Amino acid sequence: MAVDIVITQKGIFKTPLTEADLSPAGLRVGHWNQAGALDPGAAADGRVLCDGAQPGRGCFLRAVPGEKGSVGLRQTLPCTPKDLEVFYGLAERFCRGWKTDRFTQDGEEYRLSDIPRLKEGLLKSCSGLLKAMAERWEADGEGVLTGAVLPLYIEPEVIARLKGGDLALFQSYLSQKQAGDRYYAKPSFYRHDNGVDILGLYAVTEGVESIFPVRPFVPPLYSVYLQDFHVTDEQVTEWRVSLSQVWEENGQLTGKTLGYVPFEDFARRVGLERCRRFDAKHVVVQADDLSKVLEN
Repeated sequence: MAVDIVITQKGIFKTPLTEADLSPAGLRVGHWNQAGALDPGAAADGRVLCDGAQPGRGCFLRAVPGEKGSVGLRQTLPCTPKDLEVFYGLAERFCRGWKTDRFTQDGEEYRLSDIPRLKEGLLKSCSGLLKAMAERWEADGEGVLTGAVLPLYIEPEVIARLKGGDLALFQSYLSQKQAGDRYYAKPSFYRHDNGVDILGLYAVTEGVESIFPVRPFVPPLYSVYLQDFHVTDEQVTEWRVSLSQVWEENGQLTGKTLGYVPFEDFARRVGLERCRRFDAKHVVVQADDLSKVLEN
């Protein structure tokens, strides 16, 4: 479920949007990769924007530099209070930049003066949606949520607390989980020469703090973000981990692949089960000497 806003520029002489207009100070900008993690830079059709300190779920801005006709904003629900602050702040920014006080939300026209009322209504809706979503997760036995920066596999104890529809708790949880700048390990898939077997390959870099799965799996969001993606966990016949080193040389980053190990060997050698938990399916791992992992 989402809410959509469209701002249209009127008049004969129209002002084109600049990169600075589309990337306001204080907001983090990027695009979602196939796993649902935020990568730097805009996509061809727009960008994801979120608060730098309290990322929440983020919103999608449909516009590119040079745009003079209209911009679109989409906010996935349920979201956090900070998400709505950013979402409507962007709507107001574009309205004022194009000298209009009108915008459409879900097909209906509103004025900037309506924003406090609209925001209040969405806060109430989000609380109810959060409660219903948590109840569904509990019934299903698991829950995955697309955050602004990372996809999150919600822990059972957190699901139980979110059933109260507490948006302050929701915002605090998303902010804490998405803080910092850690590498999010996502698998790539390769079909073997026999045309049947499929290799799932994760990557880890020496000395880099990474969010890594305790057990390998096909992220459910791949089928959302990748066209014609139909790989399932059952179809993957082999899981491996690529081990790499990266360093700076003459002012430039360079690196090399040390080798590959079966996922179960990597998990045992670095002690994934003993690493600090990140969410229901991931831990935080940092391997400072991958040559030892490769040799064991």
